[in-house]
Amino acid sequence: MDKSAFFKLTYGLYIITTKYEDHFAGCVVNTVVQATAEERPKILVTVNKENNTNEVMKKSKKVNISVLSKEADMLLIGKFGFRSSKDFNKLNGTDHIIGNNGIPIITKSTSAYIEANIINEIDCGTHTVFILEATDSKTISDAPVLTYDYYHNVIKGKTPPKASSFAE
Repeated sequence: MDKSAFFKLTYGLYIITTKYEDHFAGCVVNTVVQATAEERPKILVTVNKENNTNEVMKKSKKVNISVLSKEADMLLIGKFGFRSSKDFNKLNGTDHIIGNNGIPIITKSTSAYIEANIINEIDCGTHTVFILEATDSKTISDAPVLTYDYYHNVIKGKTPPKASSFAE
């Protein structure tokens, strides 16, 4: 199978944040999909089961999504994409606000954000598909969004092993 064909699917890059009790977790994902457009839109997010963010999302039942812009640099992406929330404070030195749901929202290099409740989960092998219901959203900037294609072909970013699109 030519796994590079999957890189032709269009993706954005997002930072998912969540918090349970005093523990904050967040990671970069490329699988965020709007599933419905009703009053409270439904969104699908996929997170690796080995990722600390997955564990905290299951406990919290709340999540925020920051839509990264092309202004995002490798320091921000590296902090959230290649380090674990278990042993590293990703919020330290990162521009953020606290959402209405009490969870930090990354604002650095962010075009928009969405706050949501987790309403269902689907086991998808190595990943969990979380079904979300949006509770709030806001556009922060008109900066173009960061696509996975731009990340790979212009920024020359790498894909971490826990990403849904990882290919050796």
